[in-house]
Amino acid sequence: MQTMKSSKILKADAREQLLGKYKTVIMAFLLMQILLSGCLSIAQSQLNLQSFGSAVVYYAVYLILVLFGAIFTAGQNYLYLNIARGQEYGIRNIWYPFRSLADKCLLLQLFIFVMLFVCSLPLLISATILISTGNSYFVIPVVLALIFFLLACVLIQLDYSQVFYLVLDQPALSVRELLRQSKTLMKGHKGGYFYLLVSFIGIFLLTVLTFGVGTLWAYPYFMSAKANYYLNLTSQTESAH
Repeated sequence: MQTMKSSKILKADAREQLLGKYKTVIMAFLLMQILLSGCLSIAQSQLNLQSFGSAVVYYAVYLILVLFGAIFTAGQNYLYLNIARGQEYGIRNIWYPFRSLADKCLLLQLFIFVMLFVCSLPLLISATILISTGNSYFVIPVVLALIFFLLACVLIQLDYSQVFYLVLDQPALSVRELLRQSKTLMKGHKGGYFYLLVSFIGIFLLTVLTFGVGTLWAYPYFMSAKANYYLNLTSQTESAH
């Protein structure tokens, strides 16, 4: 039975696989950022955010871009999976999910968003009561609700962290099946995956010193390590059966 690789090995694999490929992955990242950020900037420039109606429209556009960002996330995942598997890769990979998987990506992202929103309700309600009444006794409920929300966010993101890889490898599965399979895959592995993610905090903090330029190298490294984790996780599951 194949064992899970350590974060150190996964990151070493990622670095090795990216050698000679940074031009492609950086261009793919920049293209995604330009499209998403550009749309948001256009909306912001065309709206007067001081008015309630314009603010609503702006945040509606923002929500739509968050949902559509899921399709680009799947496209980025497809690029890094191809690299990790030694298959043909290119900037065009980021458009792959738009062909037939866009609806599933949108529904998966919408489900996760709704889950997070529901978990935020206790915080929103308690914070609203605190602000409206000014009663200091509501500080404790707000703090407890905040802790609950943060923990829920982490667990939800970990449980469904593999859906945008699974939708690429198993497109025939329904949205419900993809969500269930991701949760099953992550059972007993959330701690290891969380450790892999937080191990990149130092790297992303260092990008601040380069005024964000370092993100062009940190992001591909991060995405490649996550793709390798998925492949290791699924191969371990297959060998177990």
